Amino acid sequence: PSIGLLLWAALAIGTALTLGALTLQHASGWAKARQTLGLMLLAWGIALVLGAAQGGTNPLRPLTLGSSSTTTTETALPFETVSTLGELQTQLAQAAQSDQPVFVHFTADWCISCKLMERDVYPNPQVAAQLNDFQRVAVDVTNTNANSRELLNHFDLFGPPSLLFFHQGEEVRDARIQGEVTAQALTQHLDSLKRWQQG
Repeated sequence: PSIGLLLWAALAIGTALTLGALTLQHASGWAKARQTLGLMLLAWGIALVLGAAQGGTNPLRPLTLGSSSTTTTETALPFETVSTLGELQTQLAQAAQSDQPVFVHFTADWCISCKLMERDVYPNPQVAAQLNDFQRVAVDVTNTNANSRELLNHFDLFGPPSLLFFHQGEEVRDARIQGEVTAQALTQHLDSLKRWQQG
C-alpha cells in the first residue's frame, strides 16, 4: 500500500509541475487557474509522500495512520481468500453441501475502491449483520496472470470490485454488483436477496 501511495504521489507531483505549479512568472486567466490546480496537486502529492512514510494506505486520506485502519479491519467479518478458479469452486462446493449462501468479493491490492469498501462498507454493523449469514470469499486478482484471467473470464468480469452471490453452488446472476457500492446500498441489496431466497 505504501508503494501505491508513492506512485500516486509521483503522478500528482508530475502533473502539478506540468501545470506550472512552481512557475515564478506572474500568470493570469487560464494560466493562473492551471497553476492553482497544479499547486493543489503538489500539496496532495506531498501529503501522499508523508502518508507513505508514516505507513498510510489510503490515497484519499494519506495522512491517516495505519493503526486506525487496523482497528477497523479487526471489526470486519473474516473472508476466505482464494486466487484460483479451483480454490473458489472448492469453497462453493463446500458451502453447497451445508446449504449456505456464498458472498464472493473480487479484490486486488491496487484497487482503491476495493480497499475503501473493505475499510468502510464490510465492517458497517448493518452490512456485517447481513453478511454473517453468508460464507464469505475474497478472490484476489492482484497479479495479472493466467489464474486471474481465468477467474475474470469464467465469470465474465472486467475486474474488481465485483460482488457475486451464490446459492446451492450456482450464481444468482441478477444479484451481482460490479463497481463500488455504499454500505446503505449493499445492506438494502442483501436484504432483498435474503427475502428472495426465503420466498
